[in-house]
Amino acid sequence: MNEILMLLVVAYIFLVALLVLVLLYARLPWWLKLLLVLAAAGLYWLSYQGWKQVQGWPSAVELPDKFLLHASVIEEPDQEQGTTGRIFIWASNLQGNKPVGEPRAYLVPYDRELHSSLQDALRNQRNGNVQIGVKERNKPIQNAAPVSLRQLGQVHEKLKFTELPDPALPEK
Repeated sequence: MNEILMLLVVAYIFLVALLVLVLLYARLPWWLKLLLVLAAAGLYWLSYQGWKQVQGWPSAVELPDKFLLHASVIEEPDQEQGTTGRIFIWASNLQGNKPVGEPRAYLVPYDRELHSSLQDALRNQRNGNVQIGVKERNKPIQNAAPVSLRQLGQVHEKLKFTELPDPALPEK
């Protein structure tokens, strides 16, 4: 069980304890106590259903500054359907050249330059070369032709991909 699930369990136990205290010591009519129990049970069921729905979906948080690329899916913009395009990246955070933590799915807005560099990195990865991604700098999207008016002024990360250095070779 990971830390987030453990925190949720502790939070639910705390809320059940508060509900028990209210039920035992508050001078409320029985129908109001019953309503509290039913509401709590309903909210637990709703949160459980919601938790099942969000597991596995990509995060919109920032990519780590240095990461190990596992996979990527690119959805190009489609002006006919009015979609701006998205890029899904599965990556692990790196400290030094070692992965830290579990792989995570990230969602980033579509960018032509990122699309091209990711395709090259995935091609190298299929050839057996482990790919490391590094954030270089932010670039405003207005330097490129925006796909839609919603993209004007957005800032995208520029990523550079390199191969994992061989630990047997001396570092330069």
